[in-house]
Amino acid sequence: MSYQFSDEHVISPEVYGANGHPHKAFTWLRANDPVHWTEAQDFHPFWAITKHEDISLIERQPELFASEPRPILMPDRGSPEIRQEMMAQIFEKLRDAPKLMEVLAASDARGLVRSLVQMDPPDHPKYRALVQPWFTPSNLKGLEDRLQTITREILDDMAGDGDLRELDFVQDVAVFPPLRLIAALLGIPREDEWRILTLTNELFAGDDPEMKRVGDDPLSLIDTIKDIYAYFTEITDARRASPTEDLASYIANGKIDGEYMPYRELVSYYTIVATAGHETTRTAMAGGLLALLENPDQMALLREGSTDLLKLAVEEMIRWSTPVTQFCRTATEDMTLRGKDIKAGDNLGLFYASANRDEDVFEAPELFRVDRQPNKHLAFGLGPHMCLGNILARMELRIFFEHLIPRIDEIEITGEPDYLQASFVHGLKHLPIRYRLHPHKT
Repeated sequence: MSYQFSDEHVISPEVYGANGHPHKAFTWLRANDPVHWTEAQDFHPFWAITKHEDISLIERQPELFASEPRPILMPDRGSPEIRQEMMAQIFEKLRDAPKLMEVLAASDARGLVRSLVQMDPPDHPKYRALVQPWFTPSNLKGLEDRLQTITREILDDMAGDGDLRELDFVQDVAVFPPLRLIAALLGIPREDEWRILTLTNELFAGDDPEMKRVGDDPLSLIDTIKDIYAYFTEITDARRASPTEDLASYIANGKIDGEYMPYRELVSYYTIVATAGHETTRTAMAGGLLALLENPDQMALLREGSTDLLKLAVEEMIRWSTPVTQFCRTATEDMTLRGKDIKAGDNLGLFYASANRDEDVFEAPELFRVDRQPNKHLAFGLGPHMCLGNILARMELRIFFEHLIPRIDEIEITGEPDYLQASFVHGLKHLPIRYRLHPHKT
């Protein structure tokens, strides 16, 4: 039966939850309508941009394609009356958080989070430069050493006595390397790691009822944000009173134009560091393992290969999984793209998961190849919004698989992979496996 394209396939969280990235839809769009006007249920209309070349062009021109006011394609359910009623309910939820209510009232209805993702020049370069001095070679080397230890501990625990075991690789293993590295990065104590894990799951849950705080409550996210503000306010107060050498101190004491960051931007900075790097890296890690298990010939190549091959494999895992499916930009003036008239104010959805399978850029893009070279994937974005943590993500994946692969005696998938019901940050939610690892310390 031939494929029948539908606008819903591009962005519906339910479609993503059922099948993973909608590569059939993306393939159809690249071939037939790479700049496609999309009218999907519950979403404000947008142009779906699916070619690598076009996304690269847009990403490099923030003056023509702005991140504000809609940096992400998210559901926009309900009539104006319903949305007004929801806003009233949000204010009611914030009655016991007056400072947070003040932030919402002053935010021009644009929400409680304003991070680098939402920013355009001149704010974006100023805020991005704030923490870059922290990422010195010595600090990165310290993180790499810490990550080596973290990974050995996790795999030793996973191996046990070398007996045959079963677990959910996503929830029982993949969550922990990035979680513990982020905690080390921010100076968060081990006993508070669960906070970061819970807040990450709830923030990026999309429409997945399993990951929401309250599955059937659309406003449960407000409770999550309240917890985020409360926790990082405590950290800010502590780091300003007694600065340390961690990244949290850089954020707490960082200044923009000689002043501390505004409250909303301050907490949002912590949030993007603590959650975005964790969610995306665990997704790439789980997607990478699934790809290796589904392509045993590629696993065999890695077993026999060098460190240089592993670095190439990491890039292929990132391309293959593309944890951040899309971002959104708003046209600042009228223009034409591939013959389509785009008006100022129109939204453009940049689908990185599609760009990373573009036949014009990648040879046999539907194949997982650990030795793929070149590999010009866009999983970290491009231009001024390129992911700030891309070095750390690559490091985490390289070190994890560098330790895991030599210890595998046997490993197999024992059930259907289960995908997150979300079309922004997307990937595996559960991956059941049976395995036996060498129990010796590495």
